[in-house]
Amino acid sequence: MSAKAIETVEALEGKRVESFMSALREVAEESGLALKKLDKKLERTLLHSYRKDLTAQVSAETDPVSLLPQVISLLYVQVHGKALQAPGRAISAAVSRLKDKLDDSAFKTLVDYQSGTVSVLALMASATGDEEDCTSDRILSKREVLEELMPALKGLVLGTTQSQA
Repeated sequence: MSAKAIETVEALEGKRVESFMSALREVAEESGLALKKLDKKLERTLLHSYRKDLTAQVSAETDPVSLLPQVISLLYVQVHGKALQAPGRAISAAVSRLKDKLDDSAFKTLVDYQSGTVSVLALMASATGDEEDCTSDRILSKREVLEELMPALKGLVLGTTQSQA
C-alpha cells in the first residue's frame, strides 16, 4: 500500500475530516482517479431520495429498537437538510442537537423513546440467559413500552399520529 493510502486510513481513523479529504484527494490523484464535488442539483436529488427512502423505512418499521436511529436520521433531513448516518453511541448527541429545533412535546417524546431504547439495549447486553434471571421479562416489558410510543415517534416525522395496528 502506498504511503498516501496509509495516510488516508490514518486520517480516517483519527476522525479528522480535513486531513482525510486531503489525503483522499492525494490518493485519488496518485491512482489516476478523478474526484469531483457534488453539484447542488445532484446533492438535492440524492437528499430527496434519501428522505423518501427513510420515510418508507420509518413507516414500515415494526422493531421498536431499530426505529429510533431511522427517526433521528429523518428528523435531521427534515430539520437541517443534511443526511445523517450515526452509530448507536452517537444518537444521544444527535438528539441533543435537535432540542432547539423541535417543540417541547416532540422533544420529550424523542427523549423518552431514546431512554427507553437505551434501557432495552442495556438489559439485552446484561442478559445472562439464565432462566431464573428476570432480565427477559424486564426486556419484554420495556419493549412493550417502546411499542406503545412507536406511533407518537413515527408521528414526529410522518406528520401524523398513527394508530397502532
